[in-house]
Amino acid sequence: MRKLTGLFFLPLLCILMPGCKEQAPDPLQQALKAYILQGEEGTFQLYRIEKIDSTTFRTEFERRQNVYELKLKQENKLYQDYLSQNKPKNAKRHSEAIVRTCEIMNGLDSLKAGMAERLDEIAYYDYVFSAKASSDSQYSEFQSAYVSITPAYEIITLTEDRKDLHKAGGRAIPGYLQLLGKDADEE
Repeated sequence: MRKLTGLFFLPLLCILMPGCKEQAPDPLQQALKAYILQGEEGTFQLYRIEKIDSTTFRTEFERRQNVYELKLKQENKLYQDYLSQNKPKNAKRHSEAIVRTCEIMNGLDSLKAGMAERLDEIAYYDYVFSAKASSDSQYSEFQSAYVSITPAYEIITLTEDRKDLHKAGGRAIPGYLQLLGKDADEE
């Protein structure tokens, strides 16, 4: 007689018992595993995960706008400084950065207007977690690491430092990376 193992027994038990459903894999855990292992085969153990915050599209637009307003002020100051120092090449570089920053800010306004009905929807959730992962090429342990993830389980940011958690939050906004174009790597 064949011995029933735990892996075999659970599906069999679920078939025999009405109303029993096999537990589907947790999509949050699956997204973390895929992101951390980067497509390689391996193991992933999630010890704990806790939701600590959520961000709406409205809040993320405000964050992005604030980032670019600060960048615009800095570029204007540098532009004026180089003009007063009679350094036209440096001033020109900052003048071009001012134009590009204004284009991005206008683009953000357009994206926001296009999402008017969705502004109060959740753009992403923030979690703190502890886990370990290993594959043939890597081994990683995460102790109180932070992750931002969209409701569709797309990882926006994974970091050990909570202050870096929202640096790339704009990626949750549909069309944001296209708006940045070649500047997307800077985010």
